[in-house]
Amino acid sequence: MQIISTRQQFIADHSSTNYLFYAAKPISKEARAVVSKLSSHVDVGSRTAQITYHSEYADLGDDRRKKFLQHYDVEVRESYDWWTLSVMLEKEKLPEINFDEYEVQEEASLTFTKQGKRICLCFEGWHQDYGASYDEFGEDTMESLAALGLKLREELYAGKTSALDVMHAYCAEGKIKGAKSGVAKKLASILEVV
Repeated sequence: MQIISTRQQFIADHSSTNYLFYAAKPISKEARAVVSKLSSHVDVGSRTAQITYHSEYADLGDDRRKKFLQHYDVEVRESYDWWTLSVMLEKEKLPEINFDEYEVQEEASLTFTKQGKRICLCFEGWHQDYGASYDEFGEDTMESLAALGLKLREELYAGKTSALDVMHAYCAEGKIKGAKSGVAKKLASILEVV
């Protein structure tokens, strides 16, 4: 093989949207084939699907996001320094938790929506303290946040709602408080109050 020409290319666009969909266990070959057809930009692994859109107003859209979440347990999204963490919860594994008490829709929001047999916890529009996040997670923030989403799910299955208290206070009052569990403390350490 002979190289005929090369060129360097830089994309200096801050108007990108990054997605990481993450599964607790490897997804099937059939599911990976379905996911790869949902976007021409997707990079599919055994437990992950990663997408970056490099232009203003370009994103996955809510309908396709829901199709990805049929196969994955967690979504981490960053767009213009606004972050989203979505966690899919199995209804039958949840103890009695009144999610209505925690739901809030302000500039940052915490919502719970039924999607098939699961509930999607969506913590959206929050800002991250990047210095604290680097100290907490190192360089791979998105994958670390996805792993934190799985830990959040396990805490909720165990009836621990401290992380919900932290997210609710952040959205409703613009404050960090109520950090008692491991996940709640990590969230409290990386959230930036604007």
